[in-house]
Amino acid sequence: MSTTSGVAAGSTERPPLSYRSPASISDVAGRGNDLVFKRGTRAVRIRLGSAVDGWRVNCAHTRALAWGRPWDQMPPGTTPYSTVFLLDLEQERILARFSIVHGPYETAFSADGRWARVDDIVLRQRDGERATVTVAAAEQAESCPSMDREPSPTG
Repeated sequence: MSTTSGVAAGSTERPPLSYRSPASISDVAGRGNDLVFKRGTRAVRIRLGSAVDGWRVNCAHTRALAWGRPWDQMPPGTTPYSTVFLLDLEQERILARFSIVHGPYETAFSADGRWARVDDIVLRQRDGERATVTVAAAEQAESCPSMDREPSPTG
C-alpha cells in the first residue's frame, strides 16, 4: 500500500491522519502550562492553562494528547483531577478539553488515524468530538517510535 495518499485519485477527501507523512515535529515537552515542540527549526508553544504532566503524539505528528493536574486552580480539600487536551499540532490549537478524576492510565491513537483514546473515553481526531458509542477501531492502537511521556498510575 502506498503511504502517500490512501485516498482514490481525484478525491478531495483528506487521507486519514495515520496515512500522511509525519510532520517535522521534534523536541516535544511540557513547560509549565504549555506544550512546546519544534516544527523544523521553529519553536511552537500551545498554551493550555493547566500544568502538563504527560503527553502522547500520534505517528503522523499531527495530533497530541496532553494532560496534567491544575494544582494552582484546585481549592484545598477538593478531589484532585486531571485536565486532558486533544491538540491539533498542525493548526497549533486545542481541539478538546475535559477533566477526569483518576488517571489517565492509558492513552492511544487508533491505527486507522480516526480516534484518540484516554482510558475509556474515545475522541474523534478530526474535531475532538466524543464518541457516543464504543468504537472498536479505537482499540487497535497505532505503533511508531515514541515521542511521548507515558501516564503514570500515581498521576
